[in-house]
Amino acid sequence: VTNPPIDPFREKVVMSLQCPIGPEANILMPDPEQVHRLWLRQPVISIPDLEVLKHIEHRGWSSHVIDITFPVKEGIAGFLNKLQSICDEAYEASKNNQLIILSDRRGGAEFVPVSSLLALGAVHHHLIEMRTRMKVALIVETAEAREVHHICVLLGYGADAICPYLALELASSLRDQGVLDTSLTDEAIFQNYAQAMQTGINK
Repeated sequence: VTNPPIDPFREKVVMSLQCPIGPEANILMPDPEQVHRLWLRQPVISIPDLEVLKHIEHRGWSSHVIDITFPVKEGIAGFLNKLQSICDEAYEASKNNQLIILSDRRGGAEFVPVSSLLALGAVHHHLIEMRTRMKVALIVETAEAREVHHICVLLGYGADAICPYLALELASSLRDQGVLDTSLTDEAIFQNYAQAMQTGINK
């Protein structure tokens, strides 16, 4: 917080949402490997970009996708067990991967997603306790995030990047139905959405 407050529109030259993600080294012990990180222009990423990250091999990096859904029939017990297993899986994944993706894509009639915010916060703090948080980037693939506030809260809870796939797929569906301008491409839809999110985050 600044006093007087920064105007995100008139003083955008001093504001940026660009962020490097991936393994961080000890800043007190400079090393060439410290600059080998993935640089994002802003934290909201598109569905195609996420697919690229899921199959990343650049510089020997790899990613691990963690399903954060559990069977409906397991009830509360299944929820608690799943939350613990998510943390355990994230810790094991942090030993050999540079990107961890928390995904609720499997959610549906038979599988209920653990809240992306809850799963993210649990994993973030578990990795801190296990001393491995700085070794990985946490990326969230979720249908829950739709508005600026959702994105901001996820960032505050430790997300390095977020793919709000449902919002993007909904916009594409509305375009296909003629509700939105039919000349809009998926890339144009993403850029418009991402710009709106960036403006909101900056404010």
